[in-house]
Amino acid sequence: MAAKKLKLQRAALEDHEQVGKELVPPFLRIGAPTEQIFWWRDLLPEFLWIDSLVQKYSEAAAVRVFGDFLSAADQFNAHPKNILDGTVSAFRFIDQNRRRTLLEKLEDPIAVAVLRPFGHVLSGYPQCPMAWMATGLDADRNSSIASVRNAVVRLFPGKDPHAAFCRALPLHRLLAHNKILISSNLTETIDAIKSYPHGDKYRAETFARSTHGSLLMQLAKEDPSTLAWSRSFWNSNLTITPCTYE
Repeated sequence: MAAKKLKLQRAALEDHEQVGKELVPPFLRIGAPTEQIFWWRDLLPEFLWIDSLVQKYSEAAAVRVFGDFLSAADQFNAHPKNILDGTVSAFRFIDQNRRRTLLEKLEDPIAVAVLRPFGHVLSGYPQCPMAWMATGLDADRNSSIASVRNAVVRLFPGKDPHAAFCRALPLHRLLAHNKILISSNLTETIDAIKSYPHGDKYRAETFARSTHGSLLMQLAKEDPSTLAWSRSFWNSNLTITPCTYE
């Protein structure tokens, strides 16, 4: 059945509500109060693992490693509502009583997908939701700090090509688990997604970014601990290394 065409009307400026220095549009005030989410503060740390895959294996190989590992890890996730979408915090959904079995059965995939590209990060952040896959891992502190700093610099411009590519990868997981449905009349968007990373990259990445971001906002609204890793990451950095000014 073809989807009906929606008539959208832009909210007038006087309909916005000022919260601090921000103007909040009406749709964000529907239902319970929603905390505004910022890319660098709340979401950037969630993409550090994906960034490490791209750095270690290049874009094409990173997509394959990403998909293969998460597909294998799916069987250990007892929370079908919350999928392993590739964000760091998603690995908290694997229950404690299943983690040992996962470590034993996926020993080689973990080495390829987690320890080699991302072990240096996990060694410095024991509170990270993925740290249980790197127990006892020893890494050079200075090189770890440098690697994390470089990753943050790469990801900070959230709409630049590298960050846009990293943010697009969870879309594969959402589609595989039927978490999103795309109206059949959005032919250009569908074509862009099918041909990605070729074709209309901007359209595909914009769709992936907005869709995944909306789902994360909803998850954060339902479960405040969703943003715990990002806050822990930034707070930990204050003790791991002092700020430097140029």
